[in-house]
Amino acid sequence: QSLCRLRFVVFVVSTTGQGEPPVNMKRLWQDLLVASLPKTLLEGMRFAVFGLGDRHYREFNYAARKLHARLHGLGAEPFLRLGLGDDQHDFGLEQELDPWAEAMWDALTTICQPRTLSTAEIANLNDCRYSLDIVGQASTPSAFSASRPTLQDAEEFVARVRANWSLCTQEHAKEQQDVRNICLQLPPSRSYSAGDVLVVWPQADSELVTRFVVETLGLELTTLVKVSVLCSESSGGASSSAFPETPLTLEEIFTSYLDISAVPSRHFFHVLSKHTTHELHNRKLSEFASRTLEGKDSLYEYCKREKRSAAEVMWDFWTARPPLAELLSALPPMRPRRYSIASCPQWCGASVSFEGLARHWARYTRAVCPAWRLPLAGAGAIGACAEALQRQHRQDAAPTDEQGMLDLCVAIVQFTTRTGREGKGLCSTFLQRAEIGDPIRCSFEKGTLAPRPANVPLILVCPGTGLSPCRALVQDRHLQLSRSGAMKGGRFQAGLKDLMFLGFRHREGDLLYGDEWSTFEPWLSVRIAFSRDHEDRKVYVQDVIEENGAHVCGLLDAGAQIFVCGRAHPMPAQVFDAFVEVLQAHRGLTLESATTRLREMQRRQQYICDTWG
Repeated sequence: QSLCRLRFVVFVVSTTGQGEPPVNMKRLWQDLLVASLPKTLLEGMRFAVFGLGDRHYREFNYAARKLHARLHGLGAEPFLRLGLGDDQHDFGLEQELDPWAEAMWDALTTICQPRTLSTAEIANLNDCRYSLDIVGQASTPSAFSASRPTLQDAEEFVARVRANWSLCTQEHAKEQQDVRNICLQLPPSRSYSAGDVLVVWPQADSELVTRFVVETLGLELTTLVKVSVLCSESSGGASSSAFPETPLTLEEIFTSYLDISAVPSRHFFHVLSKHTTHELHNRKLSEFASRTLEGKDSLYEYCKREKRSAAEVMWDFWTARPPLAELLSALPPMRPRRYSIASCPQWCGASVSFEGLARHWARYTRAVCPAWRLPLAGAGAIGACAEALQRQHRQDAAPTDEQGMLDLCVAIVQFTTRTGREGKGLCSTFLQRAEIGDPIRCSFEKGTLAPRPANVPLILVCPGTGLSPCRALVQDRHLQLSRSGAMKGGRFQAGLKDLMFLGFRHREGDLLYGDEWSTFEPWLSVRIAFSRDHEDRKVYVQDVIEENGAHVCGLLDAGAQIFVCGRAHPMPAQVFDAFVEVLQAHRGLTLESATTRLREMQRRQQYICDTWG
C-alpha cells in the first residue's frame, strides 16, 4: 500500500542464494508476486533499479532483473535503464554505478524539478555523518574488556571457545593453508539446527589498533567519546548508526565497530584529500577519489589489487589527518562474517567418538613429534588412548556441558599480493588466535541447506571447507537412521548408498575430519579427490563424479537431491557440467535434455548451490 503512494522510487538490490532477493526485501517480493494483483496497481509510479551483482554466480543480478520486470508488469514505468553492477570488474560496482547514477540525476532533474537550497543549507552541507562528544577518560588503562562484547541486537549472544585445533598437518598449515576446527559453547537460551549459519563479529588485532590510535592519530586508547548521528531532512530526521548510544573508548571503536583493516571506499580518499596541505598527497588522493578512467585505474592498482587497508593508506599519506568525526564517517564499518555450522546439535557432546579422537591424535603425533618419541601405534595403544580420553572427559564434564555446542570449520586466510605484500583475513585470524574461554559475539541465521527426510537420497559435493554444512547434514542423517534402524535395510543393503564427494590437496596434508567418514559407511559412500597427489594430472571433484557416474544416475533415478557447497567460481559450473556428462553417458540423454533435467531440479530446490567468494 505504501509503495502505491510513491511517485518516484529507486531500488538498489543485491542477489542472494540461487537468484533470491535479500532478506530485507523478501516480504515485499512475496507481496508483489500475488497473482491477483491488478496490472494497473502501480500506474503513476516511475522507478529505477540498480543491481549489486557478481558475475562469478550463474544467477547474476537475478533479483534486480526480476524486480524490474515485475514492477513494469504491475503498471509502473521505468525512468532509467536497468543498472547491473558487477563486483568482479577491476573497478568494482562503480564501473557501472557511476554512469548509471549520473544518468539518474539527469533524468530526475527533468521529470522532478529539484528544490533550490538556501544559502544556510548549502553552508551546512558536509561529508560528515556523525558528531562526537569527548566525555572523558576511562578509569582503567583499558575500559574495553574482551570478556564482555557489547551486543547490539536481541538476536545476538556471546559464545565461548571450547576448543581450537588445526585439521591439517603442521607442514601443510605452514606451507599451504591452515584449516581449524573451532568448537564453541552456546549459552543455555540458544539453539540451532543442522544447516544453520553462524554470524560472527570479528575484532581487530590489538597491536594494529594501538598503532593506529596512538601513533597514527596521536590519541589515547582510553579516551571516551559519544558518537551521534547527524540527522537531515532527507533521512526524515532519523538514520541508522553503527555505534550504540553509550560512550565508547577509542579502543572499542577501532576494535569492534570500524574496520581499519578493510579496503576503503573511493569516498575515503575524497575525505583525506580535503585535510592535507601536502601538494603531492592532495593531488594523488584527489586522483584516487575521481571518477575519471585514469583515476579508477590508479585506485585499482594502488588499493584494490593490493588489498591495501584504510590504516595502510593513512600511513602512506601521513599528512592527511581529518577530524575524528569525519574519519569515523568515512571508515568502513565492521561487518560480520558468516560461517556454515559444521555440526548438528545432537551430535556434539554425547556422540563424541573417543576412538576417532585417539586415531586423530596418532596421526597428529606422527606428523609433528620428534623422531626420538615413540609414535602411538597399534590397536591396543589406540584403545588405551581412547579409554583414557573418555575417563578424562567424564572428569572434566561440568554443568555447562548440558549447553549446546557447535563446530566451525575455518580456513585461515593469508595472501601475498603481486608486489610481495603479505596480508591476513580479519575474521579467520581472529578465530585462529582465539583461546579457550574467549568470548565470540554471534547470532544465528537460517542457511540455504536443511535436513531432508531419511528416505530422500542425497548427493553432496563439497570440496575444501565447503564440507561444513554437509558434515552437519550427514551427522543429522546418521542419527535419524540410527534411531529408526533403517540403516541396515532398503536401498543401503542393495548398495545404493548416498554419495559424498570431497576435495582436498593432499591425503596426508589436509584431509579434513578424515577419521570420521568411516563412521557413516553403512549408508554413505564417500569419494575423495586429492588434487595434488598425482604427478601427471590434477584430480577434482568433477572428475570423481564422472568416475562414479552409474552410482550418481542410480541415485538421481531414485529421487536424489544434489547439494553443492564451496567457492562460487569456477567449481559449481564445472560440477553442473559433470552431472550433465554423467546423464549423457549413463542415461543416453542429449546435452539439452540433461541440462533441462538439472535446471528443473534447481527450480524445484532439489539441486541447491550454497557457495561464496
